[in-house]
Amino acid sequence: MKKRVERLRGMHDVLPETHQHQRWVREHVESFLARAGYVAVDSPIVERSDLFQASFGQELWQNLYTFRLHHRDLCLRPEYTASICRLYLDHYQQHILPQRFQYAGPVFRYETPGRSRYRQHTQLGVELIGGQPAFADAEILGLACEVLNSLHITHYRLELGHIGVASGFINRLHLDDQAARLLLSLMEQISRSEEGEQQAQKRLELLYPLNPLQQMEQEASDALTTTRAAGELSTSLGTHHITSLLNGISISFGDDDVRDEVIERFLWKTGRGEQRKQILYALEFLRALHAVSGPPPTVFDELGALLERYELSTEPLDELRQLVAVAEQCGVSREQVILNLSLGRGVSYYTGLVFEIHAQDADGFDAQLCGGGRYDRLMRAVGSARDINACGFAFGLERLLSYLPKTDLPTLETTEAIVIPVSGQTLPYALYVAQSARVQGIRTEVDVTGHGVGMALKQAAKKQIRLALIVGEDEQRTRSVTVRNLVTGEEQVASIEMLAGQMGDKEQSL
Repeated sequence: MKKRVERLRGMHDVLPETHQHQRWVREHVESFLARAGYVAVDSPIVERSDLFQASFGQELWQNLYTFRLHHRDLCLRPEYTASICRLYLDHYQQHILPQRFQYAGPVFRYETPGRSRYRQHTQLGVELIGGQPAFADAEILGLACEVLNSLHITHYRLELGHIGVASGFINRLHLDDQAARLLLSLMEQISRSEEGEQQAQKRLELLYPLNPLQQMEQEASDALTTTRAAGELSTSLGTHHITSLLNGISISFGDDDVRDEVIERFLWKTGRGEQRKQILYALEFLRALHAVSGPPPTVFDELGALLERYELSTEPLDELRQLVAVAEQCGVSREQVILNLSLGRGVSYYTGLVFEIHAQDADGFDAQLCGGGRYDRLMRAVGSARDINACGFAFGLERLLSYLPKTDLPTLETTEAIVIPVSGQTLPYALYVAQSARVQGIRTEVDVTGHGVGMALKQAAKKQIRLALIVGEDEQRTRSVTVRNLVTGEEQVASIEMLAGQMGDKEQSL
């Protein structure tokens, strides 16, 4: 016996009732966003892999469904933002800004499956391209809260952050690009839990380990470092110190080229060690940011003191104060807001505001319903000649659906009537009757089993179909239908044109 082909782990089948609920939520959100000026667009599910290099760093690249076809590296769409940026560059560069887009469709990430967490899921979201950043940020944050309000989801936690604080601090350390990207990508891990902090620490120490000649290199590093913050090595001074050190050791290098190579490698390792110090220093700062996260307004004072201690601008806090006010206008209480400047969102293209919306179900399970933020440099990364201000958010449809009040969801639309042909000769007329009934708004199917009227009536009753429309030669000759109510047992003859009226009469008798 051939082995049954099973559904892939992390994927899910959408059955009729869930499909109808998802469609209802999608249409509700799309209609709401359209009233705010967001036009619906869509992008291909398959894109070139390099489109997402600015979104997903090396750490997350392994979670993408990538493949090579006809000498091209391709990818199943892991998120919409980069695709919408490409769409804008292809079709809207000559249009006046701002441009407002909404989208809904499947995305794919090879992540560990979990509760309401699938490797294929549906994103509903918006991208606002152009506009003054503070104004645009306020609009998208307000819209995200209003979408939840319109769905009667009111018990949630809004986490607000600003990636500019951490990125500004990291840029000031003059780390190499790899180290800077790594720290920003680990921000989400650091902010989630103590275990996440420990894992981030281990990863950083693994990539930037202590040199076996730590003490000797530390002395050289102290002599070669201009300032701790800048982390810049003076090559000429380093070469002088290392050359003097080697001249005092009775080792023959054969020629000057070999000695120069030893010095160069030693300086590289010393610089690597300095990078390690700076990275661990940055890790301390990210921990400090996370430690003072909490609800407004008191946390603003603590964050202000922290930023001043590290000599950083407090301007992002002014932006966040305004956004807290926007959330309050949308009915979000201050107790529902958490300021978390170590919030990283897991992708590397954010440049300013970042936010997430979380909710808990009856079992206490916490799930992220929405996430978004500002990404002013992503357009250039995907091919624009200049940076373009942009921001947006996305909901996970499957997560969103699980938190909707059950009483708000529509009941499953089922078949209302079944047309039963008495014989094969009357099948064409039965199909014509079904077509006429559907035109009149009646959900109608045709019995195609060929088992006869009696068996068809029994099966219709089991399926809880209310009306049977029986057609034979007499009904075909008079262009009529025998209508039987499968609940009351009543039966009468009606014309094809009057089926909708008969349907109403039958509903009233139930």
